[in-house]
Amino acid sequence: MPASRKRAGRPMRASSAARKLISLSLAMEVPLNEATDAVHALRLIGYGLEGQGEQEVGRAVAKIAWGACQQLDTLREAWQSLHEIAARAK
Repeated sequence: MPASRKRAGRPMRASSAARKLISLSLAMEVPLNEATDAVHALRLIGYGLEGQGEQEVGRAVAKIAWGACQQLDTLREAWQSLHEIAARAK
């Protein structure tokens, strides 16, 4: 008999929960990719500003964008782990 869990007063099968997690993780993929692309574009803009003689402004934009890139990489790793766990549970 499949494992079930209580959710809001009703049992939920593990495979049903896994399908919902997979659906949620797939829905997150496009916005995560778009956010990553936008932050990389900002980083390139920062480097471009530096190349045009706006060293302080360009460096600030590139530095903030680089920090956001690192945070998005951490988020992507967590997202991939969640997706893999859900796929195995299905």
